[in-house]
Amino acid sequence: MVCADDRSFSIVQLLRRLLVTTAGLVLTACSGFPLVHSQSDNFNSRVNHLVIHFTSEDFERSLAILTGQTDRSVSAHFLLPDPADKSYLSTKLNVYALVNTSDRAWHAGQSYWAGKTGLNDQSIGIEIVNLSGCNRDIAELGNSAQFGAACQFLPFRDEQIVLLTRLLKELLKQYPDIKPESVVGHADIAPGRKVDPGPLFPWETLHDAGIGAWFDESRASELALLLEQHPLTISQQQALLAAYGYDLSITGLEDERSQLAVRAFQMHFRPANYSGFFDNESTARLISLLERYRPRVLASLDDFPPALHTSKQ
Repeated sequence: MVCADDRSFSIVQLLRRLLVTTAGLVLTACSGFPLVHSQSDNFNSRVNHLVIHFTSEDFERSLAILTGQTDRSVSAHFLLPDPADKSYLSTKLNVYALVNTSDRAWHAGQSYWAGKTGLNDQSIGIEIVNLSGCNRDIAELGNSAQFGAACQFLPFRDEQIVLLTRLLKELLKQYPDIKPESVVGHADIAPGRKVDPGPLFPWETLHDAGIGAWFDESRASELALLLEQHPLTISQQQALLAAYGYDLSITGLEDERSQLAVRAFQMHFRPANYSGFFDNESTARLISLLERYRPRVLASLDDFPPALHTSKQ
């Protein structure tokens, strides 16, 4: 549950903890067997990822799909309407809570991120009403020339992003195990099937508000110049992309699986050009991200030019 201000949110959390404690006392008193509560420090939350989606449907249809029974039932933890959507009848922009965050929503599907699969088990899914999408199956389109004609991406409303930012900040307080690099889009964790939230989603704006990952602009510019002097092979660049979290094989060839992973990365971190092919600007941003968020993984990579390890950070 996400409340309007920090005070009400903390009260709700306190009540939840009291209810959990009370439930434990009832079990102890009524179960008929001795039960001693001795809290361990050795645990963490089920939730360590946040996944952002767009709905491709209006609010009314999105709510029906995410809460009703269909041939392929889907859900999400939260739904954010579009205030300009004619099917959204409220005069106030509200967050719709559809699944308790302690429960598993069905939003990620077959997915992978940084060695973890089945992201439904460990993530919170947030759907944002936005009519972006493709008129052909994404798996069929691949990274073909038809992709640009078949897919349309629309901007998100400022009001949606303001409300989303408030929601995400509350969730990050509640789930501190969610690291910046684990705030991802559906395309990041399923690049062969999904493209949401698309290249117009304002990831940098979220980062400026303290949410999610972004690269260091000056470091990326420096790295782009260094890459002109020390170009990387396709295999090296694929290894970097896999090290950040994307699902691809190190083949040395820019095959379709590689292109789809690169395209997902570019939609997230270089949305002005999401060709699906490696280039120095994309690779420079990727290295900067690794330096910021996964430095140990970067340091463990073999056959990486020493000149690129010189960091100002």
